[in-house]
Formats: sequence, structure tokens, C-alpha cells
Amino acid sequence: MFSHFYQFISEQIDSTLITPTTAFIRLIISFALGALVGAERQQRRREAGLRTFTLICMGSTVAMLISIWIPQTYPNFLNGDPGRIAAQVLTGIGFLGAGAIIQSKGSIHGLTTAACIWVIAVIGLAVGAGMFIPATIATVFMVIILVSLEKFERRLFLDGVNKILTIGCSTSSPDLKAIRLILESHKVYIVSSSYEHNYVENTSVLTYKVNVKAMSSYTNLFNAIRQTGYITQIKILA
Repeated sequence: MFSHFYQFISEQIDSTLITPTTAFIRLIISFALGALVGAERQQRRREAGLRTFTLICMGSTVAMLISIWIPQTYPNFLNGDPGRIAAQVLTGIGFLGAGAIIQSKGSIHGLTTAACIWVIAVIGLAVGAGMFIPATIATVFMVIILVSLEKFERRLFLDGVNKILTIGCSTSSPDLKAIRLILESHKVYIVSSSYEHNYVENTSVLTYKVNVKAMSSYTNLFNAIRQTGYITQIKILA
């Protein structure tokens, strides 16, 4: 009994014909892979979590199933390219990924989540096309990248934490290179930066996203920055 059931499932998995059974199996696999990545994102409380990734993966799978089913059911269909249905998934998913990116004061968040959304859509398409092994391998590598490479990135930054450093200047043309050298000499690494200049009042505001040691003292850093001579305010926030 079990051998017959196993043989039936194997035949459905290997089948290139889209039937309710093959569609069901592919959607189940898509659900599992999307939920695996979504669980990792949910655990880290990211913008897109378990439900979002599961729905994206399954939706992409359905789009691919439709692309295969149309020429299979209507072989004389000559008024369009059914493959465009699946192809448009990659274009449309970009809008959803853009919604996961947040920009604030020169600091950008959500790029990893946006990339994950795009990749999980591709994985969903692969499942819909019956490429179960490549889709599974891609999912495993994706989880490894999200979990393991984050620790590697922290080691590159000396196990630091990201903070927002704001420097107010009494000139509209501060010496950016000098400030950068001061930060690097105090082992403060710039991740991203933005500059705001007020030429009417001849002032400027420098905003840096920096990576610093968790238990750093900022007194020496602030004093070194003040020695440039035109600093009016220094503020660092988590």
C-alpha cells in the first residue's frame, strides 16, 4: 500500500503535466520553502515576515503553473506568450521590495528584506516549473546567508553596533575628509552618510550611520571632532 502511494507521489512530482494533483504538490512545497525563509525573517522582526514570504512564494508558484497550463490546455493559443505571466512576477515583485526599504536621515534599512522578497519569488517560480531540487538548494543557501553571514559581518565590524552620529557645523563647507579620518582613528566605521547644507545661514549638518563598539566611550571622539574648530553640536543615537 505504502509502495503504491510512494510510486504515485513520485510520478506526480516528476510529471510535466499540470493536473490538480501536481499543482497541489507544488503549492505544498512552495508553502514549506516560503515559510522556512519567512520564519527566519519573522524571528528577527523584519518588515516582511512569515505570512508575507509564504504568500509571495505561493503566488509565484501559481503564476508559473498558469504559464505552463495555458499552452498545455490551449495548444492553438496564438494571441500571446503565456510565459509572460511568470516573467512579470519578477518585475512586479520589485514594487513590493521597494516598499520594504526605509530611508531615514541618510540611513537605509530593509535592503536585505527586499532582496529576500525577490529571491523567494524566483524560488516560487522554480517550484512552479517543477525544479524542486534547485529551489530547495536555493532556499537552504538563502537561510544560511541570512543566519551565518550576519555573524561574519559583525566580525568584520569588530562586533560593533550601528548608531546615528549627527554633527552640526558653523560652516557650510566642513572638512569632510578630516572628520572621516578622525572617526577612523577612533575605530568608528562609516556605513552610510548624508549632508545638509544651509548656505543662507552658512551652516551644515552631517549625518553618519556608523558602526562602533558596544561599550565605547564617546568623550575622546567628541573632543577630537570639536578640535576642527567649527563644530556646534554632536549627537549620537542608537
